[in-house]
Parts: sequence; structure tokens; C-alpha cells
Amino acid sequence: RDFCLSRGLGDVYKRQVFGDPVLCAQFLKGYTDIPLFKEIKPEDIENVSSHFLPLFQESRDSDTVNKIRIGDFEIYLIALIEHQSENDFDMSFRILRYIVFIWTDYAAQQEKLHKGITKSKAFLYPPILPIVYYEGTSTWSAPLNFKDRVFLSDVFGDYIPSFHYLVVPLNKYSKQDLIEKNDELSLILSLIHISE
Repeated sequence: RDFCLSRGLGDVYKRQVFGDPVLCAQFLKGYTDIPLFKEIKPEDIENVSSHFLPLFQESRDSDTVNKIRIGDFEIYLIALIEHQSENDFDMSFRILRYIVFIWTDYAAQQEKLHKGITKSKAFLYPPILPIVYYEGTSTWSAPLNFKDRVFLSDVFGDYIPSFHYLVVPLNKYSKQDLIEKNDELSLILSLIHISE
């Protein structure tokens, strides 16, 4: 199972893209270089937004969260969609909060199934792949590692959460690139390009 949390694209587009299993699968296969996602099928994707949105402290009415099954693996994918021309320099902290919320929920669900499991040596949290899908026209220059947002990280680096998030910028793809992908998602994204 894999969780895809999306934000942005303009309300209509984001609901269509990340609320639709076909389009979400096309995004994961066509816009990330993760081999594990190449075999994802729409039937592997289930929308579970109503479960996760109450966990977030901020209002996320337009976010979607999808659960994706990949064989026997359980992976979490946080995909934040930014529909702005400037960078969000606090993105890594926002993602860190999401990661903690998701892992906390995961642990609680596992405890319901197997009391005391999280205290055992064998218990592992699932990996999380954070993705920012960026629609701005400028280059994304916000720090990709949370550690870079913490004072004296060069001294206390070993004691600070350190992770990178992946940025997928729409401006990386020309209209021709999108047309050549020849799928529904790329058609929608090419329409966004045309409207800019």
C-alpha cells in the first residue's frame, strides 16, 4: 500500500488527477523515476482521503490521499502539489509533519492488529517518498533536505531528522514532451501549459 497526498493544480485539476486512480497511476509511472512504480495499475489505487485529512492541523480540503498496493510492499508517498510561482521554503517542515502523522497513524493501526508490535525488534515503519509536484514558472530553489532548515545543522547534524523530498516541476516538460507521453494526465498538464 502506498499513500499519495496531493495539493495544488487548481481545484478542478487536482481532484481529477490525484482523485482518479488512472491519472494518479500515470503520474507515478510517467513523472517519477522510481522503478517500483512502473507496474502500478489503477486498480491498485484506493482513495483514503477521509481517513488522513483529519490528522493534519492545517485545512486540507483540496488534498487527496491514495492508498496504493505494490505486491507485498507497503510504501507511503506524499505528493504535495504547489500551484504558485514562488518557492515554499518551509516545505520540508510541512512534509516532516505529514511523515510523523502518517507513521503515528500506521503504528496505531498495527497496534490494533497486534498489541505491543511497535515495541518489538521486528517492527519496521514503512518507507515514505515525499514528492512536490511544482507548477510554478521559476526554478524550485527551496532546500530539499529538512536538515538545511535547522540552525547549527553542521554541528548537530547527526541529531536532526534528515530526508530529501523529490521535486517534479511541470516547467521541466515542454508542451511537445507532454503530447508525446500520449496519456490522459499529460493532456491535462498540456492544457495547464496552454493556459499559462
